[in-house]
Amino acid sequence: MLRTTSALLLSAMLFTACSKNNDDNNVTPEPEPGNDKTSWVIYNTTNRWGGNMYVTKGQPKGVVTATNLTNPYQIAYSAGGRTHQNGIYRLQGDQGESGISYYKVAEDGKISSGGFLATPQNAGKVDGNFYVRNSTEGFYFDLGKGENGKYLKLQTFNPSTMQRTGEIDFSSLSRNTPYETAGQLIIAEKEGKLFVDIQFSTGKKVANDWQDHPAFDSVFLAVYDLAAKKLEGITGYKDAACLGLFSDHPIWNVDAVTGDLYVTAVSEMHHRDGMPPSKILRVKKGATTFDKDFALNIKDYQYPSDFNQMFAHNGKIYTKISARATGYYEAGHGVKYRDDIWYWTEIDATTKKAKRLNDVPVDNWFNYQQPFFDNGKIYFVSNNSKDKPEAYSGVWSLDVNSGKTQEVFQLKNGGQIMGFNRLK
Repeated sequence: MLRTTSALLLSAMLFTACSKNNDDNNVTPEPEPGNDKTSWVIYNTTNRWGGNMYVTKGQPKGVVTATNLTNPYQIAYSAGGRTHQNGIYRLQGDQGESGISYYKVAEDGKISSGGFLATPQNAGKVDGNFYVRNSTEGFYFDLGKGENGKYLKLQTFNPSTMQRTGEIDFSSLSRNTPYETAGQLIIAEKEGKLFVDIQFSTGKKVANDWQDHPAFDSVFLAVYDLAAKKLEGITGYKDAACLGLFSDHPIWNVDAVTGDLYVTAVSEMHHRDGMPPSKILRVKKGATTFDKDFALNIKDYQYPSDFNQMFAHNGKIYTKISARATGYYEAGHGVKYRDDIWYWTEIDATTKKAKRLNDVPVDNWFNYQQPFFDNGKIYFVSNNSKDKPEAYSGVWSLDVNSGKTQEVFQLKNGGQIMGFNRLK
């Protein structure tokens, strides 16, 4: 159902130019021209999903063409990745095998395999999920470590050797529903504690669903103390459904300024009738339970639609709001959902007012990597087919001090950009 005329007018007032953000946290001087020693990873796709990874010396600027990028590393599924120190981590193997890949980067930018942790039981069933805490401690989800619908043992691994090291057992939280998982979609860390999504589900409604139907009218996070190696409990939020989305880019983030953890309850995208709308929820700094007084509700901005990407910084939530009502299964599996309708938007966590980001191009949601913060700026990826005669693909930044947005680079003659990271 479309919103009323008054709601549309309110939305128009909310989506104003992005104003100045006074945060001056984590700001360091920009490198002098020619002295940028940083390394960045670009992921692109030239055949819808398959493509390459490239490492650049110095932040890419202006127009970047695929022919100018060196040492391509080809992968079957090029939907971005994550970085830790001088390594790249991503779901799937080079040929699309189910598991977690680790890549080393040489001084000349050449990428090579550093190891692969296989999760063959996940293949064709779940994307999988992982979190790299440091060079020796990581966590991941594996359907092969459970049975009879109970997958409540979160696996641990060494990110340097890519070897399994053990598991954390959340089985005491079972409610004997048909399908139960721990960490399938969210493995987050705040203040030395893991926050792990616990699914209590009746399973998939139909065979081609990629979401599991909730057994209860709430979402749940288990809380685990990493130092004490102890399960502290579980927290729930009523009238919300389906925490997380695609696990290769989980929708959670700890605000580096406020210390609050934000998670997205996307809701069930295939079977919306009777389901709660998509929401962004919060666990405040110092707390281990959901903030019952806070939620961003997609109905206040556009409906039907979803919060399908999210990043938080200094009390501002960065997400994409669709220009029209939409659904993932409208006109087929993700077909119309990937139209050029998604606008990067800033929402104030206190006032809940929204502002569309100045100049950042509309996106078509083929790339779903979350934004990230680096050196005083937040980075966003946008692709679309509207800017003729050539489709647009590029990265934009938001300066958190001035509130100004600007293009970092545009990718040309290289398909679509599917991810962008910095190597530390």
